[in-house]
Amino acid sequence: MNDALAQLRTAVSLLREGGAAGDEVDWPAAAAELGVASFPEDYVRLVDAYGAGSFEDALFISIPRPGSPSAPLTVGRLPDDAVTSMSEWQEPTLRSRHSLTDMLVWGQTNAADALCWITSDVDPQRWPVAVWQRQGGGWKTYDCGAVEFLVRLLRGDFSECPVSDESLWRARTARFLNFRDEVRLLGAGVDPWTGESTDPFADL
Repeated sequence: MNDALAQLRTAVSLLREGGAAGDEVDWPAAAAELGVASFPEDYVRLVDAYGAGSFEDALFISIPRPGSPSAPLTVGRLPDDAVTSMSEWQEPTLRSRHSLTDMLVWGQTNAADALCWITSDVDPQRWPVAVWQRQGGGWKTYDCGAVEFLVRLLRGDFSECPVSDESLWRARTARFLNFRDEVRLLGAGVDPWTGESTDPFADL
């Protein structure tokens, strides 16, 4: 797909005009910490443009945070218990081709799906996307990058919805909220998606 990020930009707007957009990452430190040579170029550009946050509070993008692996929305490997429990594949023949220890999680959905790369190839530009579809029978792979995956999800360009939550499926457009803005607004007592007070007694 030619310049998938440009296509994503035409479909995605920031939830709040002038809101936070993009995050800075120490990419060499992140690569060293996660045991990879580098990261896919489309994803680096996605982080530069949008950063950690969510599309419509339905699909969440994580970023590498060197030195803070347990921080919210942080790229990381599947935990050991997940490697054991998340073993089903929608296409059983792929079980012998891919190891769950090669998964690197870059996103998730509010339906507890995991969006990953399979990092077995030394060239990150060739990492396919793998999705743990919690309500769809397990892992399935997609021969595209993270940004193209998002574009195709919004357009409905897969044979079926690749995630359990269909909020973004064929939506064409979506709003994005950077995690920094979400934290700031919640701290101020404001629901970032509705603009309403989170204080149940605010109107009393």
